[in-house]
Amino acid sequence: MNNPLRMRPENMRIAGHRGHSYAAPENTYAAFELARKLGGAGVTCETDLALTRDGQLLLIHDETVDRTTNGHGLVRNMTSGDLLKLDAGSWFSPEFSGERIPTLRDALEFARKNDIIYQLEVKVYNRNDEVFPKLKAVVDDMKAYDLLQFSAFDFTLLKELKQFIPKVPTVGLSHSILIDPAAPALDANVDAVNLEILNFPSMECIKLHQAGIAVFLHIPVGEILDRYSDYGWNMRSDIINWIRDGHLDQVISNDVSAVVSVWHEAIGK
Repeated sequence: MNNPLRMRPENMRIAGHRGHSYAAPENTYAAFELARKLGGAGVTCETDLALTRDGQLLLIHDETVDRTTNGHGLVRNMTSGDLLKLDAGSWFSPEFSGERIPTLRDALEFARKNDIIYQLEVKVYNRNDEVFPKLKAVVDDMKAYDLLQFSAFDFTLLKELKQFIPKVPTVGLSHSILIDPAAPALDANVDAVNLEILNFPSMECIKLHQAGIAVFLHIPVGEILDRYSDYGWNMRSDIINWIRDGHLDQVISNDVSAVVSVWHEAIGK
């Protein structure tokens, strides 16, 4: 199997959860830019796809705008014009006042200029007939296949999306330890599965790799890794060993610098 997401320790993918959301408002250009600065060329920025009332694709995590903007209401009940007027930065810090919710098209242009990849979590459920054609139109028009991964907790959605846009890799998100983790991944034809760190010692990663499927992992920010170490659990050392042993193809965190730090130590850079 020729899997574009399978990596070796020395070229493991570096990723930021909603960009470098540790030090910038999530899912904004400021967070993506910081991720690029810390993670280097080809850094992956996980982000979230939403659909507006007027059928536009934007990047925002929540069902509502309340937490991450100065507005109120359901994203799906608002027009793109309404959403693009909102301040998506001041809630995090005054220095980010004026940050806007990115459109997918504009974000892809930003990615092309800045050598960024997006892991786009598709969070619009039960509307595949509406979302998939809109998503495909943007991706095809911009020839953005190399700028994206699609992810979701819904493996059925990912299977259908892979059939609809086969050139873009897919990532299944999992919270559970499965008897045979490769079976649903193969059935959904995903290229990678993101495992939970507390479940990782079960070594599902080995079965996934044997099946040709890449393994991704979300890790805590640096200060939490340090705190665990102070409490007697050297989680940082565990992650470094997993990288050295070839168990990880991508590591993601709200704190991109934490990912870079453990990766550098793992490969002796």
